[in-house]
Amino acid sequence: MAYQTFALKYRPRTFDEIVGQDHVATTTARVLAKALACERGPTPEPCCECEMCLAIDSGRALDLIEIDAASNRGIDDIRELREGVAYAPTQSRVKFYILDEAHMLTPAAANAFLKTLEEPPEFVHFVLATTEPHGILPTIRSRCQTFEFRPIAPALIVGALREIAGREDVEVEEEALGAIARAAGGAMRDAESIFDQAISFARGQVTLATVNAMLGVTDAELLASFADAVAAGDIQGVFEGMDAVVAGGKDIGQLVEDLSLYFRDLMRLSLGVSPPRWMQAPTAGRERMQAQAQAIGSRRLGETIEALGEAAVRLRETAQQSLLLEVTLAHLASAAEGAAQTAQAQPQATPAERPAPEPPVEEPEPEAVEPEPPAEQPKPEAVEPEPPEEPAEEAPKPAADEVAELPVALAGGEPTLEALVEHWPLVCRRLEDDGQLSVLAMVRDATPSDFDGETVALTFPSDYPWLRDRVAEGYTSRVSDAIEVVFGTRLGVRCVTEEGPAEAETGVEEAAGSSAQEQDKTVEALKLNFNGVEEQEGSL
Repeated sequence: MAYQTFALKYRPRTFDEIVGQDHVATTTARVLAKALACERGPTPEPCCECEMCLAIDSGRALDLIEIDAASNRGIDDIRELREGVAYAPTQSRVKFYILDEAHMLTPAAANAFLKTLEEPPEFVHFVLATTEPHGILPTIRSRCQTFEFRPIAPALIVGALREIAGREDVEVEEEALGAIARAAGGAMRDAESIFDQAISFARGQVTLATVNAMLGVTDAELLASFADAVAAGDIQGVFEGMDAVVAGGKDIGQLVEDLSLYFRDLMRLSLGVSPPRWMQAPTAGRERMQAQAQAIGSRRLGETIEALGEAAVRLRETAQQSLLLEVTLAHLASAAEGAAQTAQAQPQATPAERPAPEPPVEEPEPEAVEPEPPAEQPKPEAVEPEPPEEPAEEAPKPAADEVAELPVALAGGEPTLEALVEHWPLVCRRLEDDGQLSVLAMVRDATPSDFDGETVALTFPSDYPWLRDRVAEGYTSRVSDAIEVVFGTRLGVRCVTEEGPAEAETGVEEAAGSSAQEQDKTVEALKLNFNGVEEQEGSL
């Protein structure tokens, strides 16, 4: 017998075999066609044994016509359909038309199809399948019964795949079935196709590692190592992990998605809600995940998932995806390091060290005393008014390290170069609050060097001309947004290096390419941006 893919071999033959669509089971097109054409029918359940049932299962039924409306969408195709509808069925008592992707019909074709759909011959039935019901004409929708299919729950897909594995006598890890269910996105047919490929790919037991390798999903150990680095505030570990990612040529978008799911599982563990077995890492890693969840905490895990979600959106806006993810993870790790230092600097007193409260002292009640008559008050003498005091000297402006106490917008007229230089840390803080971490990493070491009343010049270190070019090419508007919030005035931004504006205009080609030397400079710049220290050993 010729080989059949799982999607065809295990296609539901009865309503009971349909997985996860109990609310619309009667609208499954092929099963409905069998129920109407069955020699014992029309019947709620086809027998799957008569000639018509077997013909439909094997694709030999002449009276079951499937039309791909995406390829046959014109008015000529619909005219041909209308002519065929008039002929009586050849094998069965009914004729059954299935129009897939029905929303792809042209307006003219849809209008031509409307008359046939309103008054079809009594032996003709139509099923219109679509993923975009709003794309079908309202006049057609009003003449049809509408049933919506839903994505199948991963747990149901896992159960169905487990049953297929039993029938095929295939050994498979539970975690591997969970990975397949996630990759299928709620589609049973896709899950069966992936499982079929995994069996061929594995040539033996289907493991989680096998499925991840086939789908390009990130290895669980790499995900766990990133979580360890975030939990411990190990920025060096973040850089080493990203070096391995870049060297391995892994897809950054897939890595961000996998990290989000991993931290999602950690958050559930931190809240005491254990994820289903098929959603978790391998059993050997459960204790490690529990320790990570406890170390990071539910609040920081929520912030981590939000930061990764923002990074996933911004990946489409940048060509340096690995740099964006590196900055995001390093920021998350540095937050853990800062929290640990604060906890050490402010030790809390133990209950034994706290002094016991003293009991309240009862004061004696005062004796009643008759009030004396008020004495005559002398008339106030005329007093010359004192001269007004000189206005107090203006309080000095806070230092840069006190920038967190400043208001969001500074008052006091037009900004000056001195004010821009002094309050530049507040602009950087605004970028951080707005989630612009990659922009913050690039402009944190820049310094306002010139101001003509409308445009401020940012001077970048001469060793990093590529930082100047990256900001100039696509991020000046975000810096302007932060300046506007802080100073109440929107200013233009131009980028120069320490050599002067002439080099900024002509030196773009010097930053072209991404040599190994520039990659090293990238790492060093990020270390400095996250409170790192340049040392001969290269440690943070």
